Amino acid sequence: MKTFMITVSVVSTLFSLATCHTAQAKDNQKIDNNKVDISGYFMVDYDNFDKGFLEDKSEPTTKTDIRRARISFKTEFVKDWKAKLSINYSDDETEIKDAYAQYKGWNWANLTIGQQKEPFGLEKLTSLRNQSMVERSLVSNALAPSRSIGVNLNGGFSSFNWDLGYFLPNETETASAVTGRLTWLAWQQDDNRLHLGAALSERDLNDSEFRINETMEVNFSDSLIEGEKLNADTNSLQSIELLWQYHGFTTMAEWQQSQVTDINDLTYDYQGGYVQLSYLLSGNNRQYKNGRLGSVSDSDWEFTTRFSTFDMNEENHQSDIYSVGVNYYPSKKLKFMANYINAEQIENNIELGSNKAISLRMQYSF
Repeated sequence: MKTFMITVSVVSTLFSLATCHTAQAKDNQKIDNNKVDISGYFMVDYDNFDKGFLEDKSEPTTKTDIRRARISFKTEFVKDWKAKLSINYSDDETEIKDAYAQYKGWNWANLTIGQQKEPFGLEKLTSLRNQSMVERSLVSNALAPSRSIGVNLNGGFSSFNWDLGYFLPNETETASAVTGRLTWLAWQQDDNRLHLGAALSERDLNDSEFRINETMEVNFSDSLIEGEKLNADTNSLQSIELLWQYHGFTTMAEWQQSQVTDINDLTYDYQGGYVQLSYLLSGNNRQYKNGRLGSVSDSDWEFTTRFSTFDMNEENHQSDIYSVGVNYYPSKKLKFMANYINAEQIENNIELGSNKAISLRMQYSF
């Protein structure tokens, strides 16, 4: 209830700021409060997969539905202060995603207050609409934290960018987390760019329920990657990341690990990573700024491939997923994607076999 009330309070404040009408502000701080930037996107997905992706083998193995629809409102309500509100529809549910105010008046850092993404993981911080594959890798979905209410500082110096924040995760009303990320643009010359990064998150879960429960990178299939149900006390997360861009080629790799301690002081270890390669036929690089990847700028074709792996050590379970794909960008607003996925599982040192899937997406941004 406490987290819900904080979210409602933040949303109410942002709505008031976005709709207020102040003619002018003093001391050179005149802002057009009538200006609210509206943007968004929607995705329609088609998945066709083997029955091995389902718990109940009698269920349909083909589904077409709205994967996600989102609308965002941005406004500058006073000098150096901005606000954002995003509303998302997915899996037959509507929820608030971003709901924050941001102060950008300092030279050394920006301050963000409200519901926002925690600064952890290159892939998780890249918007789903800018991904090269239809779905994020298994490890990013399983381990990397998503959005939480909190306070975050981020800034940059030389070739480094950093984030450090205090958050209230949604696990329980009393859970808390300190999450930080540091990236280094180790090399940049023309279209040749090398990025390295690391992130940490120390999470006090205060006897909340914790469980790994993920699909094998096919959204409309069942969640077959299932860990033990834990009454968790703490969770310690670590991540390292690499990005290399060169004349249309993009190489991404991450390794993440988690140590979850339950209320009986038993520790459960989870770890995994991915390596992803993509190439834009134009030879132009995908946009990059302040340690984060952006969109494709112009009409283009893109070819992609990824290998991802995830281990649940105490459950003695491993998943390996191989994917290849092709993307077509007729314009900045329109995108078509096609992925072929081969997923393999090993449990108690026994291979459970491989299962295959095809995922398609049509995406429109405005």
